[in-house]
Amino acid sequence: MGIFGTEKIKDVILLQPVKYAGEKLPRGRVRMLYCDAYGNLYASVMKKSVYELAKRNAMQKSGTGKAFATVGLETIEGRFIPTTVAVNNEQAWALERILEHALTHGQIPLILKKYLKPIIRQGNYGREAVIAEKVRKKRPKPVQVVPKVLNRLPYYPERDIEVSMPIYKASYAYPLLLLKRLEPDEQTPAGMQRLLILDSDGDMAITRVPTRLIRKVELELIEEERKNRHPVRVLITGRDEDQNVEYLPVNQEQHKALETLTRYYEQTGNSKERVSNAVQTVLAKAKDSATTEQ
Repeated sequence: MGIFGTEKIKDVILLQPVKYAGEKLPRGRVRMLYCDAYGNLYASVMKKSVYELAKRNAMQKSGTGKAFATVGLETIEGRFIPTTVAVNNEQAWALERILEHALTHGQIPLILKKYLKPIIRQGNYGREAVIAEKVRKKRPKPVQVVPKVLNRLPYYPERDIEVSMPIYKASYAYPLLLLKRLEPDEQTPAGMQRLLILDSDGDMAITRVPTRLIRKVELELIEEERKNRHPVRVLITGRDEDQNVEYLPVNQEQHKALETLTRYYEQTGNSKERVSNAVQTVLAKAKDSATTEQ
């Protein structure tokens, strides 16, 4: 029985991969947290290839600076193709709350369920184009969710979940830790610079900031490292026109961990599913630094 009952189209919103405490999944599989148009939550095991495709789409979309969601388009029963759809500010806020309630309580409040159908319908509008592109590129077949492994998401404490990068990001958690300066692409406006960043939640993304900020960094970073006698990392604080930079000294172990994270992205084009303890320590220091500055 499909998760939409008798409805013909059973599209879903893909939220985030999760793991139950102590769970060891088969190679090439990931447990995905997602919801249907009626707010029913599922945490089902599916092929990792679809998650990787969803992540690639999300990384590209995050570079636009606009909020989005990832919709799983069902082509035949139990098979989904991920596609990103634009969402407005209110829908972005709702998605953040939906994910928060899903992870902490295992259910979506009634007041938030009204946002689900409109978002899912947006994915359906581009169904033919998405499927045609999938066929054209002759990629591996999309994920097949075996009905027997569909399980309702039970309640459990958040600490018991091993969380990976969300496949949508309604907004970045500041401050942002600069990992690498990227070459401009066709969508990069004049006067803007593409950056690979790690936000305070531990999520990697591509964002854009005014080039004037990067020029400021180039002039000040060498002096900061000389003064601190340690590697120094750049923090981007504030939002929109109020963006600014700060400098965070790190030790060699933390610097090496951040470089490893950056190389992983350069080699695979994907973010790492989990950040190391050393990187988590840097993120904690970044939050403390930003709070102190305020």
